[in-house]
Amino acid sequence: MSAVVKKLLGPPGTGKTTTLLKFVEAEMDTTAIDKIGYFSFTRKAANEARDRAMAKFKLDKKDFKWFSTLHSCGYHSINLEGRSVMKLSQYKNFADKVGLRSKMFVSSDTGLSDNPYLNEHHLARARGISLEEHYKKYVDSSQIDWKYLEYISSAYEQYKEVNNCLDYTDMLYEAVNDNLLPVLDVVFIDEAQDLTPLQWAMVEHFASTAKRLYLAGDDDQAIYRWLGADVERFIDYPGEEIILPKSYRLKRKVQDFAQEIIKVTKNRISKEWEPVEEEGDVLFHHKLESVDFSKDKWLILARDRYILNNIEDVCRSRGLWYEKVERKDATKPIPQRVFDAIIGWKALSNGEAIEKKMIKKIFHYKRKPEDFDDKLKTLSDGQLYDLQSLIVVFGPFSVGEWQYALNKINIHDRGYLLRMEKNEENISETPRIRLSTIHGAKGGECDKVLLATDMSLKTHQAYKTDSDDEQRVFYVGATRAKEELHILLPQTNLHFRLAL
Repeated sequence: MSAVVKKLLGPPGTGKTTTLLKFVEAEMDTTAIDKIGYFSFTRKAANEARDRAMAKFKLDKKDFKWFSTLHSCGYHSINLEGRSVMKLSQYKNFADKVGLRSKMFVSSDTGLSDNPYLNEHHLARARGISLEEHYKKYVDSSQIDWKYLEYISSAYEQYKEVNNCLDYTDMLYEAVNDNLLPVLDVVFIDEAQDLTPLQWAMVEHFASTAKRLYLAGDDDQAIYRWLGADVERFIDYPGEEIILPKSYRLKRKVQDFAQEIIKVTKNRISKEWEPVEEEGDVLFHHKLESVDFSKDKWLILARDRYILNNIEDVCRSRGLWYEKVERKDATKPIPQRVFDAIIGWKALSNGEAIEKKMIKKIFHYKRKPEDFDDKLKTLSDGQLYDLQSLIVVFGPFSVGEWQYALNKINIHDRGYLLRMEKNEENISETPRIRLSTIHGAKGGECDKVLLATDMSLKTHQAYKTDSDDEQRVFYVGATRAKEELHILLPQTNLHFRLAL
């Protein structure tokens, strides 16, 4: 390693990314932009850094060749030689050939899919160990059969060879092993605590040729070990440590509570940092039903999807307007076209005129919508229609309140919508309440956060074996709160132990 290394340690809300970008700006004063690399864990974070630098220095996107994810860096470094990257259609084709039951969602950030067998294959490679060693050390044998995993792994590699294509992990392997990575003068690595051993091999390459290497992260927020992350490598990596001194998010009581969680972690870098001057608040609840969600924005967090599903049921029964984070997307509890139909019908009932596309949505939820298909075709795209003009076109049809007029909306959705109306929830606005796993909320924040302490059986078993990872997860959950942190106390005997 020849580079001078600086480790930028950013506790929650201390402005780590903003500070890192200030270092980028300083380096751009003396170093050509094509000799600076900025690599982040996700495309979103890498693009944010690039866009900020573009605005600051009045440069174009093409000037920032090495502002990307590490996977993208690998892709642009290797010679494809007529090969292509595995497409989603090919993943689905492979799944069909070997009998995998999967929708085959594949993340462009991690290369992982929704299939556990393919994921274990990728994780073994990311960790730089054999499939067998990975299986013995990391895999629950009651959930993943070794013989079938071995078969899937072999078949997958054969499929790529026959079809002359690469996956996301191949890009990194080839870039590292064939020494194809760019030679850069200055390298920035954001969220370094989340790097896998294979990605650390890329860092070592950069460090061997660069003048300066910046590693930014927070070991206390390392919650992706299950994705192969090697937080110990970040903790032990030599370099000058720069601890950001003040949080612009956490208030004192929230910080105190969070520090009680993280201080029992056995292997961590000790950090001193100041919270926001205001006190804030931490409140405890024995039942979810006792929490007043009637106003303000909320972020509701659970450790596992199973726990989150139970919370979702309560939200529906109480008529709360919420959305649920699934992978990268936020989904509403009822299809969007239902909301559009209701909003459109209310507009008609108030004497307003609406467009054809909204009318189609309305009639989709009227009894026997096929009866209206032919007449819908007679409507003009650019014209507006009020209720009376539609009666002329379609003949008499049921009117009145939406719950009677749109009689094809199923009874469960209708009941939920009526409960929301009783609560005066505005379905035309973005939901006030956001449900997410803790992992899905990393990097997010909200004035009011509710953190559920229950765990699934699988998570609790891992927690009992080695608590460090779960201490970090619940620390991340607690530190999303800007004003109030609400703790839902255990509802089962499988739960995180609070340091009270």
